Amino acid sequence: MKNTQANFRFCIEDDAPIATLEAVLAIVRRLDLELRSLRTHAISAGLEVQLRLAAADQDGLTLCRMRLNNLVGILAVRVLPVAAAGAAATAPSAYISIPPYNSAHQHRQDAV
Repeated sequence: MKNTQANFRFCIEDDAPIATLEAVLAIVRRLDLELRSLRTHAISAGLEVQLRLAAADQDGLTLCRMRLNNLVGILAVRVLPVAAAGAAATAPSAYISIPPYNSAHQHRQDAV
């Protein structure tokens, strides 16, 4: 049973977002992780992605994060807090408290 969870949030550059997202899903599949949710949101810097994954142990999730950080086209991967099983109703308010995505790419866009 896969009971260890992690939420990852990252931005995909706007050069080839679909190909990069396919590479992300390939990493998840190869590591035998369970994809519990995938949310995308278009932003000026590209595509913001939030993944919720589950694994049998923490090592698979750590390896996934390391591989995501090595993908070309993905900016800094953040690990978000995982809501408790009984607190699912408070998940939207927890998401609002996360500061907006801030990356070097976004700074370049703001400077132009």
